[in-house]
Amino acid sequence: MTSAAPTTFPTSQQYPGARRYADATGVQPNRGSVVILTGRAETASSFERLRTRLSIDGYLVTISGGPGDTVSTLAEARVPGAPFILLGSDVGGLRALILAGSPALRPDGVVLLGLPLLQRPVTSGESGVLAEDAEISVYPVPRALPDLPILLVHGMDDQVCPLPLIRMITRTAPRAQLTVVPGRHDVIAGPGYRAVAASTLLFLESLQNRESPRNDESLGRSQFLHENPGKRYM
Repeated sequence: MTSAAPTTFPTSQQYPGARRYADATGVQPNRGSVVILTGRAETASSFERLRTRLSIDGYLVTISGGPGDTVSTLAEARVPGAPFILLGSDVGGLRALILAGSPALRPDGVVLLGLPLLQRPVTSGESGVLAEDAEISVYPVPRALPDLPILLVHGMDDQVCPLPLIRMITRTAPRAQLTVVPGRHDVIAGPGYRAVAASTLLFLESLQNRESPRNDESLGRSQFLHENPGKRYM
């Protein structure tokens, strides 16, 4: 598969980190825009498969590697008249929740991959991901989620933030849904990475139709476990 060629995202010299991607066919993306906020030990290449899949489906993807990118810079990624989504991985999810409250961004939805709700992991078994543990202290850990369409994707065996904590915070927002995938904390590189892309696209399609995706289980348990408040899979 031919990868989409990156173009530098328009920004000032002070904030050179954000990069914008479109489909390599040259078709103008018009289905919406997704701003990816990376986490600890993650780079733009960590999201290559997910970014390519979103670009093929007509979404403009912007990858921001840190808090140096201003709100106004990220807002320039918006496609007029189409859904605007913040997708945060690891501590990028905490950053996404902060940015979601910005009047300059006003996202239509938020995707949270491996949201960390603890200052320290339960065990030290997660290699690489926690190379910069101190970075999590930069962002406040939420006690509740905002009232927005939110998709949380979490590893079944996550030792950075155990699944029961994610189930609890999912219940704090009426439009939040939880998708559980195989693997641990690094869901974009783990065995459930295909389910991450599938559930993200399903969520984006629900925003296109302005419908709540909470009760949609069309992808089935064989690919991943889709959870909603009050519903359990054993």
